[in-house]
Amino acid sequence: MHDFNKIKLSLLPHWEAFENLFKTALSSSYTLISTINAYLLNRPGKQLRPVLAILSAYVCGTPGPLTHAVAAVAEMLHTASLLHDDVADNADTRRGGWSVQKLFGAQASILLGDFWFARAFQLLLDYKGRDLLPLYAEAIRGLSEGELYQMEKAQTLDINCEEYYNICAAKTVSLFKAAMVSGALSVPEKEAARQAVPVIEQIAYHMGMAFQIRDDMLDYRPEISSGKPAYIDISESKITLPLLGALEQAGDKKNRPLVAEWIRQTVAGSNLALQQIIQFVDTYNGMEYAHRICMQHTDKADELINRLPPSEWRDCLLQISDTL
Repeated sequence: MHDFNKIKLSLLPHWEAFENLFKTALSSSYTLISTINAYLLNRPGKQLRPVLAILSAYVCGTPGPLTHAVAAVAEMLHTASLLHDDVADNADTRRGGWSVQKLFGAQASILLGDFWFARAFQLLLDYKGRDLLPLYAEAIRGLSEGELYQMEKAQTLDINCEEYYNICAAKTVSLFKAAMVSGALSVPEKEAARQAVPVIEQIAYHMGMAFQIRDDMLDYRPEISSGKPAYIDISESKITLPLLGALEQAGDKKNRPLVAEWIRQTVAGSNLALQQIIQFVDTYNGMEYAHRICMQHTDKADELINRLPPSEWRDCLLQISDTL
């Protein structure tokens, strides 16, 4: 985290411009909106996506007002999706504190998410980013489809690795891609940006995949303070890569019915069933399997980043990739 904060400082004055625009865009004369916004803005999270947007702009040319706008849009859409997700998951906590839906109610959380979505698109239009609208529309479609598909698979409990990767690509990679590509295209050096975009798209894919796999691994690591409760995914019937890896190595066809029954019992409140799942993942090296796949994406992202022209900004992307 210390190195990430140093990267943010290296982005000045553009980081300050992003922050000011972000806060101004969300201002409202309505008391409830202002109250909840103040609560969210005081607990901003890592703000990874706006950092990636500004770095991608630097890699391609000269960041400017449109860069600050797309960085704000990326963070606004990410936060809006979390406001909706917390209602869908009935989550009490977010980023180490109470969720908006817990403090202010599900209706407020949904409607504020809608407000943030609307302001994000207005911001793009205000800063002449109309050409970038399809990128963000596609990202929202991906976020929605990925979450809905994961909900479907939580019911059937028959998800395989390929389907899991598709969910990661939809619900996580989509916004990484939108942030980084829009950042690249926000600079006046349009030809350099167009040439870099194919590589940046691939970087976004592998960084996003590594990020989501690592996040899913943290669910099985209660000793690591990540800001989210441990074992929450499995308690919501979400089978992620550590368990998929254990199933593959133990024999999926033979063990899937037993694991599915453990999941149903865990959802019903059985701590014994949860411990059996944890033991299964440990016995069949599910975490090692997930870590191996995560590192494959990190290595590929690093290889692609090194194809970009040498600069301190490229080096910042490498630092971020290696710590996802």
